[in-house]
Amino acid sequence: GAPRWEARIMTSLLGSIRLAAYAFPLIAALVAVPFFDRQVRARCFNWVRTVFGGLFLFYVLCVLALVFFPLPDAAQAARLSGHEIQLVPFQFVADFLRETPLVLSDARTYLPALFDRTVLQVVCNILMLLPFGMYLRYVCGLDLGKVAFSAFIELGQLTGLFFMFRGSYRLCDVDDLMLNTLGGLLGGELVHALEAYLPPLDAFDRFPGSSALAMQRLG
Repeated sequence: GAPRWEARIMTSLLGSIRLAAYAFPLIAALVAVPFFDRQVRARCFNWVRTVFGGLFLFYVLCVLALVFFPLPDAAQAARLSGHEIQLVPFQFVADFLRETPLVLSDARTYLPALFDRTVLQVVCNILMLLPFGMYLRYVCGLDLGKVAFSAFIELGQLTGLFFMFRGSYRLCDVDDLMLNTLGGLLGGELVHALEAYLPPLDAFDRFPGSSALAMQRLG
């Protein structure tokens, strides 16, 4: 029989992580050159920012692999012709009411309905960009970038990976755009709520010779 939805999601997630792991060394090396050049010019090194940057790069690669891969093979690509888009907001609500076993008069159906595929898909769409919003807020001090990243994902799906293919092979969904953006906003708000307890990244700046200079002053 067909594999369960949870098994397909886990297989897709593990495949995305594996693909990101393959691409990470090369892309990290390309990004590291201007990153470390800027730190050398500023005579400042921040190991926390460096670690966060590496983790964020790997996370972004995982997200891109998840939403754009696997690519269609030659036979599938030849059949692509249109650009599909779902423009009805909150369609996931109708899907929930139609597909879940929820019966309002029967409390026994509440828990199975909460763990239904339609609910888990909404939760996954929100969680996917939660780390993105957290990073932008804490490391970059930005709030609007998550909207742009959500739009980038959906536009790539609508255009067949930016017209690499003649048609879309993933559905562009306005609900996904809203839920991804919501996840990014929640991530930013979570960091905002914890800012009083989080040390600023600048506190981890290290300047060559600063330790020796401090020791001289103490002597």
